[in-house]
Amino acid sequence: MDVIITSQSQIGGERGFLPLNESVRGGIFGGGAVALSVIGFGVGRNEPNKAIPILLFINGGLIILGMFIVISMPKLETEQDFMLTIGSTMLFGGILIGLGIAKIIIDKKKLMAT
Repeated sequence: MDVIITSQSQIGGERGFLPLNESVRGGIFGGGAVALSVIGFGVGRNEPNKAIPILLFINGGLIILGMFIVISMPKLETEQDFMLTIGSTMLFGGILIGLGIAKIIIDKKKLMAT
């Protein structure tokens, strides 16, 4: 909502109702989502579960898709710092997808052992 208000607002400049700039807002909300996904993987790694890898795939896929959308925007700044941020964010999305694959492998091994 903050981003929508910021983009629609002509009076407020570049700020929405949260007193955060884009990089801090992205770090808090995006980093929180990645951290919670990793915690979910860690908590559920010993129990076979189909929901955890699905959620990891969805979260990682949405992160990567979001970065592709940002890259395709016409007013994209191609500064090196910006591209480094895009690359590192896509890396986190890839890590989440990798954790989803690892969870499937771990679950299959546990089910084969029993």
